[in-house]
Amino acid sequence: MYFFLTKHQVMTRILWLSITVLASSFLYINAAWIQQKFCPSGDSLILGHICPNLAPKTWNLLYHLGGNGPWVARVSEGHFDRLPLKCEVDQVHMIARHAERFPTENAGARHLALMGRLKAPGIHLKGRLEFLNDWTYFTNIDSPEFEKLTSKGPYAGTVQARITGRKLRKSYDALVNPNKTTNFWTCSSDRDVATARNFADGFFGSSWEEQLSAKLHIIPEDADRGADTLTPGDTCLRYIEDKAYGHDRGYAELAKWQESFTNPIAERLAEDAGGLSFSPLEVYGMMEMCGFEILARGSSPWCDIFTQQEWLDFEYGRDLLHFYRAGPGNDYAGTMGWLWLNATTALLANDDAIGVYFSFVHDGDIVPLLATLGILDEPKNAGFLPNDRVKTDRKWKTSDVVPMGGRLIFERVTCSNTGLGQNLRRSYVRLSINDGVVDLEKSMLGGGLARSVGMTQWKKMVQEKGEKYGNFKEVCGLSHDAPSGISFLQPQYL
Repeated sequence: MYFFLTKHQVMTRILWLSITVLASSFLYINAAWIQQKFCPSGDSLILGHICPNLAPKTWNLLYHLGGNGPWVARVSEGHFDRLPLKCEVDQVHMIARHAERFPTENAGARHLALMGRLKAPGIHLKGRLEFLNDWTYFTNIDSPEFEKLTSKGPYAGTVQARITGRKLRKSYDALVNPNKTTNFWTCSSDRDVATARNFADGFFGSSWEEQLSAKLHIIPEDADRGADTLTPGDTCLRYIEDKAYGHDRGYAELAKWQESFTNPIAERLAEDAGGLSFSPLEVYGMMEMCGFEILARGSSPWCDIFTQQEWLDFEYGRDLLHFYRAGPGNDYAGTMGWLWLNATTALLANDDAIGVYFSFVHDGDIVPLLATLGILDEPKNAGFLPNDRVKTDRKWKTSDVVPMGGRLIFERVTCSNTGLGQNLRRSYVRLSINDGVVDLEKSMLGGGLARSVGMTQWKKMVQEKGEKYGNFKEVCGLSHDAPSGISFLQPQYL
């Protein structure tokens, strides 16, 4: 191939070929080092791409399932910067959604009712729906596993919880006292308890109970717990009773959007079902089954019968639901989210409260916390999310925030500055959402440590949020003797 090249050209090409081979060899031989340095969210070197979560994004349905899909890393600005010398993470708080699960009983009942219609005698399915002639529901319909964690396939919730535990142990091993028992907490739903236990198997080891490495505290989801709860949506009475602006508002906004975006889909699919008509909720249920079957089996033929735009419309519906049900668009959300944030801030401000603090809840308990922080609010001049069109430039993306296993992690970073006979210590707060950094330095006018906010500024912000959103008992219409705050989050190892 070098017959018509000069000697200089031949040597040049050989040199470049050698450099290419050496570079490729370096990438593969040093894959672990590259991953550790540049892939903080645990990505693997696959398909020839380094850090797929930080690479330019192509279409990925998992980012548009609106919380009905498996855990995905948040599309963000990247990862935390390397800490300066004499700075270290000395306290960590995680509040996480339960891991991947089957549908709730309500959603599952809707799915089975729809399947009964589609497979009724005399219904001939073709085209896009032809796969249903041989398709079976993804859990045994005689004994469905509704609300339980999935345990098989690439997105098994039991496995994902353990993987998360092992991953975080690598990051925070130094904060665990091997001679003490670490407390952690969960609300009382079976799926949250199972998530917490599987997470503990990964973080503390499978013998954590026998060895007293950790103790799981189950906090009941009872209405009479007042403010002493992990699930304020179950105890805030006015939030439950207010049909216009409370819990039900999200469902009302979703229903309005469903009536709009599902009509063309229903008309198209009717052609493949012998003219069978579909309600907006039934079309929505078909799209739900895509995500839930992925969680149970790894893939789903339901995903392929909708266009990318229709998935964007579905995603927006899920965003409307959470934005108005318990997020920035709900009148009670800021008050509900402040409870956990305030209790956690008391620990963050306690110099002696070294350690890790883990809590497991539902998506509807994490969303209010973000509403309190205000970091994903729409700009003031943009207001709320409309229910008659997709707001493409919105900040609120449910898929980014609360996928199955979604988590918020607050880190306290303490820095020492020794000089002139003084030992000055300053603490900062950092926040990640599904391993995507939140630039608190920019959003809360922090400073002193990249993407973080100083502890003094953080405490002031939390206090101001409490004054803004009001007393939980008063806002929620609770009795004067109801608990007024979270009592169970206490310092570790004291």
